[in-house]
Amino acid sequence: MSLPPCLLFLSPCLSRFLPPGSASSSVLRRVARIARVSRFGLARRRLLAAGLAMATLVAHAGEPTLPGMPRLPRPTGEMAARWPGETSMPDAVADSPTLSRIAQRERIVLGYRQAAVPFSYVDAQDAPTGLAWALCARIVVALQRSMNLPALRITPVRVIEQMRAPMVKGEAIDIDCAPSTVTAERSRQVAFSLPYYATDVRLLVRRGSGIDGIAQLRGLRLAVVQGTTAERLVRARHARSGFQLLMARDYDDAFRMLDAHRAQALALDEVLLEGLRATSKTPDAFEVVGPPLADRPERYALVLPNDDPVFKAQVDAALAQMFRNGDMARLQTTWLQTRVPPHGHEIHVDPSEDVLALWQEGGDRAE
Repeated sequence: MSLPPCLLFLSPCLSRFLPPGSASSSVLRRVARIARVSRFGLARRRLLAAGLAMATLVAHAGEPTLPGMPRLPRPTGEMAARWPGETSMPDAVADSPTLSRIAQRERIVLGYRQAAVPFSYVDAQDAPTGLAWALCARIVVALQRSMNLPALRITPVRVIEQMRAPMVKGEAIDIDCAPSTVTAERSRQVAFSLPYYATDVRLLVRRGSGIDGIAQLRGLRLAVVQGTTAERLVRARHARSGFQLLMARDYDDAFRMLDAHRAQALALDEVLLEGLRATSKTPDAFEVVGPPLADRPERYALVLPNDDPVFKAQVDAALAQMFRNGDMARLQTTWLQTRVPPHGHEIHVDPSEDVLALWQEGGDRAE
């Protein structure tokens, strides 16, 4: 199979801009390999290759993505005392390709979503924010201290659901800071941090629709975001339940289908459905209904490069510290019990028993 034309075009262009001796050649080889072996159709392979190549240019360029983005401050006082890692760790850096890459360029590349409220989205200034983004920012502070890199910068890169694994595998991003469910299939491609949240997959419908579960969707249309665990769950029921499946590119696209009456229901993680409802113009017009579509809650974790246990250990140590010192509970209050843009409507999601158990388990595991 021939290499997609967009990759043939972009590869030499990238080679001209990336610093000599950097990880660019390795990255581009990975891009080419992923593009060749992808099971997607030609159009999607071209999109995949182009997205990976351009993200690589951003990740390995000499300046941060956002002009004027400040350097993170050196942690001091109470913040410094919270974090593990009192000295630099040359041995760990040498044993970790991810840490070596971060140390060499003094930048860490973090993936985010456009509209995964309340975990990863952009604010009024088009800057990444949300609970998962805040987790990653604290992890970066921990790495600053443990790696002795006070000048460490963050480069944010927007990622869509279908591209998270290829972009992590292709070294275009170091951590995907967004709500990602831990699954066995994904674990064969990428690594996951300690899980930090749990939620069920349910339905969002118009209030008063009479729909209270997937059984009421026969002959109706159900929207789902491509590449999510919700897609896998509803496909398993598609044939016998008799509904039409509408595939959306992202969360906003899926909600627009529901809002415009193109779909009668939207299947997604419950906490993300609450975020979509809260960010709509008329949140009271929608409600989350039905029993969970899976036997147990989905667990969220940060997506990390595979085969880099040293980097994963550093990320997990920072997360475990947050579970123990109360930072995670404070982030829950900040991001899941607040008003969200653009209309200032309130989202209020209390931590479930499953979530509290995850925090306890994660804090205990790394002690």
